[in-house]
Amino acid sequence: MNKYLVFILALTTNFIFSQAGVNIAAENTFTNSKGIMGHDGIWVTNSESSRTIKGSPYLFDSWKSTNALIYTKDNKAYKFNTLNYNVRLERFESKYSKDSILAFNPKNIEKVVLDGRTFKRYLDNEFQRNSYFEELVVTKSGTILRKYETAIKEGIYNPLTHQKTTDDELIIKEKYFYTADNETLKLIQLKKSSILKTLDSDKKDALKDYAKENDLSFKNINDLRKILKYYNTL
Repeated sequence: MNKYLVFILALTTNFIFSQAGVNIAAENTFTNSKGIMGHDGIWVTNSESSRTIKGSPYLFDSWKSTNALIYTKDNKAYKFNTLNYNVRLERFESKYSKDSILAFNPKNIEKVVLDGRTFKRYLDNEFQRNSYFEELVVTKSGTILRKYETAIKEGIYNPLTHQKTTDDELIIKEKYFYTADNETLKLIQLKKSSILKTLDSDKKDALKDYAKENDLSFKNINDLRKILKYYNTL
């Protein structure tokens, strides 16, 4: 499909409104959308259509995202019906047709909220570049983050035939971090001892008791949110 035609069609899909002091623009008007769809985005080829390896680089199985918002640093927000995160290329993309995808330049993006999950860019010390991290829990002591990365899972190799019996697969891995100042990130494990080290020492016993009484695990994301929500009340 002609990309200019796709662009015009994209501008007719949503609505525009204002909320909480942020100008929220949908793709229905060129005036309000050209900022992020112009110098902040480029048309790219669908990376899945040319994929030869098993697996997908995208975080979400579906492109449908009726409540996805991209917030920019100039206090605007843009709503998209089709948004996904390309883990391998570390960028958010909006899909308008099978072969037409808009990739967003992150330099002017403040945060992305997709299906109630917030993504922001932090400095990744391992690679010395800014990357997207998902903010899992924000506490009075700091923020626990999750970073997604891709890796190749090697297929099973038969030493007798010298051939692979299963294909290689692209998989998505997770790492967890903690930051107290929104700048310095510390790699942590999603377990009780690691989480408690990020919190006030005088609240640890109360949290362990609360988790035990309510049958909550520090290794489970939903349970961890409940535990740290309680922590914020102490």
